[in-house]
Amino acid sequence: MKRPMNLALAAVVATTALAMLAQVATAAHASVSLMSNGYEGTVVAISPSVDELYAIDVIDSIKKTIGEASEVMFRATRQRAFFRDVKILLPNTWTKTAYDQVAVTENFQDSDIRVDVSNAVYGNQPYTEQPGGCGDPGRYIHLTPDYLTDDTEAARWGPRDKTFVHEWARLRWGVFDELGYPDDPKYPLFYLDFSNFPFVSKPNYCANEELTGSKMDNTTGDLCTELNGLPTATCRFDPDATQAANSSLMSYYYLSSIEEFCDSTTRTPHVADAPNRHNDKCGRSSVWEVIESHADFTGGANPPVSSSTPTRFTVVRQEEAKFALVLDYSGSMGTYQRILKLQMAARRWILHEVSMGSSVAIIKFTSTATLVAGLTIINNDATRQSLAQMIDSTAGGGTCIGCGLQMAIGSVLNGQRNAVILLITDGQENPTPPRMSDVMSDVIASGARVVTIAFGESADPNLELLAKNTNGKTFTVKDTDNGNQLNDAFLGALTYQPGEVLAETLIKIYETDYQGTNTIFTEQFTVDATLGRDLTFKLETNTPSHVVSRPHLLRPDGTKIDSATFDSTSNTYTITEAMADAGQWSYSVGLSGSSSNSISVSVSAKARTPNVQPIHTSAWASAGSGSVNAVTNPVIIYAEVKQGNNPVVGARVKALISETSSIAAPQEIELFDNGNGGDSQAGDGIYSAYLTKYSSVGRYSVKAQVWNADAPVNKGFTTARRKRSHPAARPNGLSAHPLGQREFLPTACPVKIGRPV
Repeated sequence: MKRPMNLALAAVVATTALAMLAQVATAAHASVSLMSNGYEGTVVAISPSVDELYAIDVIDSIKKTIGEASEVMFRATRQRAFFRDVKILLPNTWTKTAYDQVAVTENFQDSDIRVDVSNAVYGNQPYTEQPGGCGDPGRYIHLTPDYLTDDTEAARWGPRDKTFVHEWARLRWGVFDELGYPDDPKYPLFYLDFSNFPFVSKPNYCANEELTGSKMDNTTGDLCTELNGLPTATCRFDPDATQAANSSLMSYYYLSSIEEFCDSTTRTPHVADAPNRHNDKCGRSSVWEVIESHADFTGGANPPVSSSTPTRFTVVRQEEAKFALVLDYSGSMGTYQRILKLQMAARRWILHEVSMGSSVAIIKFTSTATLVAGLTIINNDATRQSLAQMIDSTAGGGTCIGCGLQMAIGSVLNGQRNAVILLITDGQENPTPPRMSDVMSDVIASGARVVTIAFGESADPNLELLAKNTNGKTFTVKDTDNGNQLNDAFLGALTYQPGEVLAETLIKIYETDYQGTNTIFTEQFTVDATLGRDLTFKLETNTPSHVVSRPHLLRPDGTKIDSATFDSTSNTYTITEAMADAGQWSYSVGLSGSSSNSISVSVSAKARTPNVQPIHTSAWASAGSGSVNAVTNPVIIYAEVKQGNNPVVGARVKALISETSSIAAPQEIELFDNGNGGDSQAGDGIYSAYLTKYSSVGRYSVKAQVWNADAPVNKGFTTARRKRSHPAARPNGLSAHPLGQREFLPTACPVKIGRPV
């Protein structure tokens, strides 16, 4: 008998002070639902990187594009779906633009459509980040301000309304392009049709009627020549503007007659033999077959209706977050020094991580809940210190998780916008009410998102369900962790703070834990050419007496920085450098030699200048937080590496997987960006691989490390680039553009998994 495998994301390290873990694919767009044929909960978020000067034009174009796309989609889905309600999220840095209301739970990182600056791969072409397989939802649709506001630029990619439906089909229903790409041997622009003799070459597309057009050489403008029965590499198919065909929107969707998706019926027959990405990924099933199998439509859900209604748009602006720490102080928290780890991590988070303007409340629970501090605005260092010192380390009693949640949504967060509950616990809850299941519906109704952090193996499995049902996140922390995993879990909650421009975001470039008998601990880290401003070195210890001589840094030129300051509330040494030189740095600290004590070290920095885009990472897993059978639903680990918005190729990425209840060495898995195995698209900066080995049922942590594939040779990473192709074509044939060296960039994504046995 096979047991289900549970998988829930646990933490992300190192991308930024706003370190975020992208939601897993199966949970993507959980806030979007198709109710009575109308999509509700769709969020279009505008990046802080977009200049507010263009606010009115961008907002008006979003409304026009999606409003018109709603009618296109209604026809394409055979009168089964349209956009009823859409929210447009403004960055809180936009202070001069009118909005309808304050955002409740909307945020940029969880949005369905992102308006952000262009990247080197796609330019201003709309695209969907789609790392999964057939039927798997994408992560988001990317639109640029220039695409939305420049009609000439937008026309290069076809009508905005039809282009948007093309991308929505990829995002929501997990279908793919039904055409070929230039210079792509796997998905070519032309192929030989062997169904009749003599064999003839055909353009690679899906349509219910053969498209008329010409084959022209894109370098000479002449008619194409053929080699071995196929047009040469510079040949392009240029379809006529007027066609009899009405499908497919996943092919030459910009043609005026194209209004539907191909399917396997005589209405819009599918070209199953065409060697395109959709046929390859979806086993030659038609696009409409895949769409109809989606939960939006399967089993006859949302049957055709006579008409749609105009899309309702609400412009919202994100407020500062209101956090309620709901902390487990039960007796079992005294084991494995959990309560001490919680105290140090919570204090550090309050002192150093929560942004000014956010609010924090503290609730602790045993058999009952106690309000330690009401909702308090973080407006100065004195407030931080006062709140941090309220986090004590005295554990004892039972575990009433429902009590803590009930207090959080009642007297603390009632009526608050952008409310977030951080629930940290280690045990099964008490059998006496209120239990999590008793208050689940009230928590959901409150609008608060719940971020759950589980210590070890015995934490209640309903934690994952609670996070999923509130569009929150789930983290797990290994009991042998010396602090970094727990710190990273706390950082994961900061996703819900209003975002910053990437150049002003701290990027973690190094981290390590050490527990051993060395009396001198020395290691090195690299600061690359994209980073260096406001470099921050932090060393935390579980007890102050363990550090016998304070840490110091050595610059690449050998000069010493001996300016460490110590914060006794969080047991943290800090060194800052306004502008760190690029190159190899080192640090050293004197320790007691006690193997029962530990240190955790991290180094972060901002972009070297506001005009330089830093390299940053994120990590996630393919499975959701419910029960998953690893045989029928293989788990894929992903790590995305970007410089600004540009995908980074040529990196080496390794995942370290360890079981939270085991002290065994972690399993290492190499992640690849080659289009094979678990990787869907080569050269997109998303590295992935299947997770195939599980030692036992339980929670696991996954940590991804990213560094220069050529290290220590200084050849550096590269960002993907492409040549422009036909407006309906996907980018392909990615080439490389050299960047500076990044030898080591850690990204951690501890997850919670089990395996079938």
